[in-house]
Amino acid sequence: MRRAPGSPLALLLLLLVLPLAPATTSCRGRDAAAPPPEGLVEVRGRTIPVEVADSAAEQEKGLGGRDGLAWGTGMYFPYAKPRFVAFWMKGMRFAIDIVYLRDGRIVEIHPQVPFDPASNGPTIRARSLVDAVLEVPAGQAAAGGWQVGDRVRFERVRAE
Repeated sequence: MRRAPGSPLALLLLLLVLPLAPATTSCRGRDAAAPPPEGLVEVRGRTIPVEVADSAAEQEKGLGGRDGLAWGTGMYFPYAKPRFVAFWMKGMRFAIDIVYLRDGRIVEIHPQVPFDPASNGPTIRARSLVDAVLEVPAGQAAAGGWQVGDRVRFERVRAE
């Protein structure tokens, strides 16, 4: 006997098979390609490719205006001298984890920072001096088990 696609048996099979299907590795739009990495960040033995926001203009824009960020990637904001920084979610279209760094260690993690296109908020402020910030897709810090005090190593990738 042939069952309709919406039958309870079909739904049960879908529920059993769906968790086995490979998860998407990106929250970007289908047509968006990940830019080549400009650096590598290592946290807890895992290396993630990152874009590097060096200039004031790049740091101001950050990830604003994008539709997403691929899981396992990030954006790294280095600063010449330690400073108090605030990250405004202006133009953001997706949630992120914001990880504040000082002297190669995590000093603060702000997980699951939401976006609100109507208000361009919120603004997330560091409570201590930082010399770098790492932004990753929401949930990546928790999935990696990252904690305050973890060592973070940054290495710039040379353009070929």
